[in-house]
Amino acid sequence: MPEVRNLWQTEELFSDHYLKARLDKNDWWPTDDEAKPLWEFCKALYEKRYLACARNNEAFTRQELLDKILEKLGFPYTDNLGLPETQQDLEPDYILYPDAETKEKVIDRSAAERYRAAVAILEAKKLHHPLSQLSKHQQRYPHQQIRHYLNEAQMLSWGT
Repeated sequence: MPEVRNLWQTEELFSDHYLKARLDKNDWWPTDDEAKPLWEFCKALYEKRYLACARNNEAFTRQELLDKILEKLGFPYTDNLGLPETQQDLEPDYILYPDAETKEKVIDRSAAERYRAAVAILEAKKLHHPLSQLSKHQQRYPHQQIRHYLNEAQMLSWGT
């Protein structure tokens, strides 16, 4: 799927080498043919919602972009929107599970248990929020948020 533009922005929070050279070596990584329909969906949705997301906040981006993409990818997930506002900062925006059964097993467990059962955690940001800048509401950098969640789950192992 040749695209000239940069498809990611790491701001040196992790290595481009992992994305360019190691990621597609994993058994679970799809072929280009397998990924193409999902890529086309994501690209079309992004282009359709770009201006609206750029003008709005993180919650809008989550609702109009990220939720739809995660559903299309088939990830069962929980999000922090059901938590009281004072507790939303204490949990990641999304916890992604490998399957619905795993999600059901841990949905009422501690945050650390839910993180350990997850295949990924996702911290959403408003479109164009620089990853190298403080999140205004939380007064910490995005990578500090992720590190906090991984430390809480006692599984800080980046890029493996």
